[in-house]
Amino acid sequence: MKRKRFSIQDIVPFAAFIIIILFFEIASGGRMLSPYNLSQLVDQSVVTIVIGCGALFVVAQGSIDLSVGVNLALAGVIGTWAANAGGTFLFIPVTLFVALIVGIFNGVIVSRFKVPSFMLTIAMLIGIRGVVNLIQAGTPEHPGIGAQKIPEAMMILGQPLFRYTALVVIVVAMAYVFEFTKVGKYCKAIGENEVTAKSVGIPVTLMKTVAFAISGLMVGFGTLFNLTSVGGTSMVMGVFLEMEVAMAIFLGGVLVTGGTSAKLYKVLLGSFSIRMIVKGLALIGLSETQYSQTIEGLLLLLILGVTILASKKGKTPRGQSEAAPELE
Repeated sequence: MKRKRFSIQDIVPFAAFIIIILFFEIASGGRMLSPYNLSQLVDQSVVTIVIGCGALFVVAQGSIDLSVGVNLALAGVIGTWAANAGGTFLFIPVTLFVALIVGIFNGVIVSRFKVPSFMLTIAMLIGIRGVVNLIQAGTPEHPGIGAQKIPEAMMILGQPLFRYTALVVIVVAMAYVFEFTKVGKYCKAIGENEVTAKSVGIPVTLMKTVAFAISGLMVGFGTLFNLTSVGGTSMVMGVFLEMEVAMAIFLGGVLVTGGTSAKLYKVLLGSFSIRMIVKGLALIGLSETQYSQTIEGLLLLLILGVTILASKKGKTPRGQSEAAPELE
């Protein structure tokens, strides 16, 4: 049967994005789409987009990585310390390596020992945050390294030309891997039905490890973007980032079960939608009130509800997705 190119489920994220833009543009008196606000929106979305592109491989399998925030903090602290102690040339490789190792560790534990990803990454979130705080704050007897500035030479990586060029390259590369290679197709197949995926020869254990490794590597790149933007480390690095990345993915219309609902463009839409909501609430005077988080949560629930309903209507009579991933 010929596959449909578009479904209601694919249209919902675009419709939600347009509605959010129009609402805040009208509510803010036309200030939402000013050049300054748009440039801020893009700049503030970079880290979420980069990390979300990696986390999408995990979510496509029906899993989740809630350790991305603390992974960013750990990689940033260790990478910056290595650069200041051993040489500027260590900044990028050490940062990427630490983040990648955390991702591989998550993947091995989830795939080999069958630990639910939610439980493991929550434990990692708590445990690694404690390690990061210990490294930075230390103890009364043994003070930590404290906040650190990244090497001055690395600040060039935060310049708009390099920053946005690198962002485009990363997004294009991740889109190719996710949509046109077996890695992405296998991840979606596992999310659709892990038992079936295993029965047709997909190396499920390996692919779960690969998905978390990609997520970790993208956290490493997100760490570089973050550090070169703010100039150094702090005690609040990565705090609540895991929630922002998860919201970007699900707000973009990806189902928690993953499968064929996972598409990279939805990460972009979700990331921009979150920043649009935060910025829009600030423009209408609700950024620092008790209403802001409530509004964000209700909007997320609404969009997720519509997406779920759309996905049910898009099912075939046998309950199989019309857009089953092609394995060959």
